[in-house]
Amino acid sequence: MTHLLDYLADRVLLCDGAMGTQAQARNFDIEHDFCGHENCTEILNEGRPDFVREVHAAYLRAGADAVQTNSFGGSPITLGEFGIADKAFALNRRAAELAREAVAEFAGDGRTRFVFGSVGPGTRLPSLGHVPYQDLEDALAVQCAGLVAGEVDAILIETCQDPLQVKAAVNGAKRAREEAGRDIPIIVQVTVETTGTLLVGADIAAAATVIHALDVPVLGLNCATGPREMAEHVKWLGDNWPGHISVQPNAGLPELIDGRTQYPLTPRELAQWLERFVLEDGVNIIGGCCGTEAAHIAALNEMLRRIGRAKEKNGRPRPLPKKRAPVWVPSVASLYGQVPLRQENAYLSIGERCNANGSRAFRRLQEAGDWDGCVEMGREQVKEGSHTLDVCTAFVGRDEVAEMCEVVGRMRGAVNAPLVIDSTEYPVLDAALKLYGGKPIINSINFEDGEEAADKRLRLAKRFGTAVIALTIDEQGMAKDADGKLRIAERLHDFACNRHGLPPSDLLFDPLTFTICTGNADDRRLGLNTLDAIAAIREKMPECQIILGLSNISFGLNPPARQVLNSVFLQHALDRGLTGAIVHFSKILPLHRIPEE
Repeated sequence: MTHLLDYLADRVLLCDGAMGTQAQARNFDIEHDFCGHENCTEILNEGRPDFVREVHAAYLRAGADAVQTNSFGGSPITLGEFGIADKAFALNRRAAELAREAVAEFAGDGRTRFVFGSVGPGTRLPSLGHVPYQDLEDALAVQCAGLVAGEVDAILIETCQDPLQVKAAVNGAKRAREEAGRDIPIIVQVTVETTGTLLVGADIAAAATVIHALDVPVLGLNCATGPREMAEHVKWLGDNWPGHISVQPNAGLPELIDGRTQYPLTPRELAQWLERFVLEDGVNIIGGCCGTEAAHIAALNEMLRRIGRAKEKNGRPRPLPKKRAPVWVPSVASLYGQVPLRQENAYLSIGERCNANGSRAFRRLQEAGDWDGCVEMGREQVKEGSHTLDVCTAFVGRDEVAEMCEVVGRMRGAVNAPLVIDSTEYPVLDAALKLYGGKPIINSINFEDGEEAADKRLRLAKRFGTAVIALTIDEQGMAKDADGKLRIAERLHDFACNRHGLPPSDLLFDPLTFTICTGNADDRRLGLNTLDAIAAIREKMPECQIILGLSNISFGLNPPARQVLNSVFLQHALDRGLTGAIVHFSKILPLHRIPEE
């Protein structure tokens, strides 16, 4: 069997069109066809399998290379609204079997065809508080298990409106394929509204940053709009996304005419737009969504035949996708936007004030349960220039899990900077990541107690798609000389990147600086040792980031002296290769503003 990703390497794949709008256009009997569950399209796999097979067959006759299973709303949560959650596995398996049966009818023509297991967004979005993350992941794992049991060739997570829902669906799909022992690609298609963002507010760059961190090989757009409204987002993917790209628009923006939803785009008009996407933006998978019918897929097929250059065995032309040279920028993301890990002509500023251990003001707000005040402190730091925010709710006598969830649950929707989830406790990290739809940073891992704790945190980072701060601490303690810092950094790199698959760009080393203000002569060199370590790490591991908790260098001095020392030390560290700092951004002075004396 041809693997989907091998197929996409040298040709454009034509997917099918809408299933739901086909069902809505029929005058089905509620009791007989819908088995008493009105408008539950998935129950047609049981009540009207002949209809489902015929829709697939019509698209295959029109020239489709892939059909999507009739399982869009097939999660136990969505089916539970019809009282049939217990049917989820069976209905999804049957949906896949019906698609396979339709494909088998066309086996004699020598064509390669695929079945995509459709997973829709459901009716409850976790970033809006409609459903707990774990409940959603568990439900989608059941849905995907049914699709895998029915032998789909890929899982298509489509019409995505919330990056946190994407994480739940991708992780559910990964669980299903791991349990089945099958190497099934995962495709994600997001839905960008006419506002230019997903429903929860994420732009295409933020969504792509989150999805890339989940190791998804194919990203695309579908539903919501027609191709015209998708054009700038498709271009962004063509210029930036390093994997394959799919596009399945509606047949234009829906219009309400005489009480019925209609889609204005003709087959010819849809084909003209998608031809542009293939030739100019390098799109690998095309097809249709709401309002598209067999005639639209036939027009796309004819367009591909016309522009085709590569031929299959039976002489049927299929074009090579345009060769792209995308430039992917390693980044983190809030629910709304992307923030590059390396700032042009600047450094990644991690705001330090939302930390109960370092900020009395934040701790007082936390003790008072003034969560709106905590959020406002975060917003102030963003206004001052912080790119990301370090959030730590740990101090003695408090429920750290509950209070981290209070802060993250509010900040995710109210602060447009990505968060750094800062805790030494695994349950705190786990709970916070189940609330956060962006791509955050975990702070931190080290080898103080060996490798077990770091292993758990890196597995968590890979599951939720996060970057990771790594401290140069091992079983002997904090490294203070440059050679020790470099040695531990190299061990951390091997552990995180080679053994756990974390991209080097998502590993942020903190080589640790200590105060040089103790009065001890030996401590006067500690800052210089850190600078030497920064230079050595930059040379040995240039793709990784290097950050510092900057204010440690000046601990013990009065505030004006701290401001000067922090500012000077930061500039020296940047000159040696530092890429970011946990810092009170507004308290840093450019060197030309510091008086000579």
